[in-house]
Amino acid sequence: MIKNIAIVIFLSTIISFASDEKDRDMDGVPDRLDKCPNTPFLHQVNAQGCTIQKLMLPSDIVTDSLVLSLKFGHITNEDLLGKEIQRTNKIRMTYYKDDWSYILRTGYIGYGDSRGGMLDTTFKIRKRFKPTKNLRFKISASIQLPTRDFLGNNIDIAFSSSLNYYFSYKAFAFAGVQYTFVRDKQIFTPLQNKGSYYLGAAYFLTKKLYTDISFSYAESKFTTKYAVKSLRGAISYDVTNQWFTTLSYQEDLLDEDTHNILNFTIGYRFW
Repeated sequence: MIKNIAIVIFLSTIISFASDEKDRDMDGVPDRLDKCPNTPFLHQVNAQGCTIQKLMLPSDIVTDSLVLSLKFGHITNEDLLGKEIQRTNKIRMTYYKDDWSYILRTGYIGYGDSRGGMLDTTFKIRKRFKPTKNLRFKISASIQLPTRDFLGNNIDIAFSSSLNYYFSYKAFAFAGVQYTFVRDKQIFTPLQNKGSYYLGAAYFLTKKLYTDISFSYAESKFTTKYAVKSLRGAISYDVTNQWFTTLSYQEDLLDEDTHNILNFTIGYRFW
């Protein structure tokens, strides 16, 4: 009898202690000491239960910045006779202000010999939303100016949206869609508006180094061309607080022709 009473008292003590030491957000800090009671699962926290640091892309947290980037690309495309090897040099200027960003992008394309010329110039306005502390959602509108010299080139207009969801301390998923109203003049092949989407995942190896992999689907503006399905991998590194680099490789999937893109980007944040 005494033994049974002792067991009951012991179990009651354990239950009472567990009740006092509840940890609803499972961050390792009891609710009675947790000053941030709804910390997302897997966030690194301090003794008060608050996130020490949340690793996020600069574009998801910056509120006032000017960024310049240069992208150098090498493209292999057997679909284009006489232009199988292409080299691109692109420049992009982005200004962030609060939850808005303004992007100007243009560039140059060259082929195996001295031929080449300007790419189209794009101006984009983007608005960022923060529904939760783990989710960033963006919508954009852009106009593509016909600075590339080819017959029938005209202004195109595009609308897009994208999201990044940070589901752990170091990992996040991303996705996006875009629809372009093609206003080029038909010369030989019938044209159409085109849609595209992408989705992928990324992981921070360190605070300054992260890698990602993604799948994309992009329709062609030419009705006789197939939609391109691609797999892309990239690694990005913040050399300093101002300088950053990205190396990426993209390969077509389920395609009889060889079509791949190798890009190297270097950028600078003025502030």
